[in-house]
This record gives sequence, C-alpha cells and structure tokens, in this order.
Amino acid sequence: MNDQDQPATQDTPEETPLEQSILEVDSIPENTIVFPQTQWAWLLPSSVWIVLLAAVIVYDFISMGFIPLMMAVAIVVPRYLRWQQTKYYLSEKALYMTMVGLPIIQKRRIFELSFDNIVEMNLKHGTFGRQLGYSEVQIVFKDKRVTKLSYISNYEALISHIESRTDLPGIS
Repeated sequence: MNDQDQPATQDTPEETPLEQSILEVDSIPENTIVFPQTQWAWLLPSSVWIVLLAAVIVYDFISMGFIPLMMAVAIVVPRYLRWQQTKYYLSEKALYMTMVGLPIIQKRRIFELSFDNIVEMNLKHGTFGRQLGYSEVQIVFKDKRVTKLSYISNYEALISHIESRTDLPGIS
C-alpha cells in the first residue's frame, strides 16, 4: 500500500461556527464599558412569587407561615445574586458576557462575542420595558445564532457603541 491509497487525515480539526463567534475567555480586558441589568431583572420575576407566597402565609395554619417564607427566600435570593453578578462589558472590538449561577457552587464563565461576527441587532421592549425604562437587545450572528441581553436600562448607549464600530444597518 503506497501513500496515495491511504485516506487523508487532518491533524487539526476545523473550527465550528460556534467557536468562531463565541469564545470563552479567562478575564475581561481593562478599559471596558460596563452595562449592568436594571433592578427589574430580579424584581419582576420574583414579585409574582412573593405575592403568591404572601397569600399562602396568611392562610397557612400548619407551619404558621414558616414554609412559605422559606420558599420565598429560596426563590428571591438566587435571582438577586444572579442579577448582582450579571453584567455586559463592551470593549473596542467585542462584547463580553458573564454567565453566572450561585456563588461558590457554580463557576463564573466569561464569553467574548466579537463585533465582526454580528450581522443584526434587534430591540424588544416587552410588556413593561418601555414604561420601566429597559429593553432586551437581541444580537444575531453570522451563524444565525441569537444572544439576548435582557433588562438593559442604557440600551441606547450599548447599541450606538456597537453600531459605531461595525458596518451594521440601523437597529430594527
């Protein structure tokens, strides 16, 4: 068997579109602009549970309100901690997102989203967004995947920062 009869093998695998548009990095570079979520990111989802559990506390004769109170704490505290840690960072060439969970239990992960891979941005205000002053910015990449930056209060500055550094058309 000579060299021509053997199948060709690749020593290095090709990068998938996922690896090209989103990279996990160890740290966020200095001189970035920070965009935190508005406080509504944890208050709105938690408020429904708090109201329901408050009603249960009034009528809970078995545990004297202790179990619903503990359930309320178990629902609200993780949402609050996740909100405190979720921030979006903009540099001159990329958007950095932190993916977080519960402190100590789950590791904080940082993803870099290069401006070169963004093809479109959309703005979604949602039910209360316009009245409460926040919006969700949806970013579409070349590989057709979408990432959502939720509950951004200063969304105009975030959008203008990205648009000024890319050839994107206006926001839709």
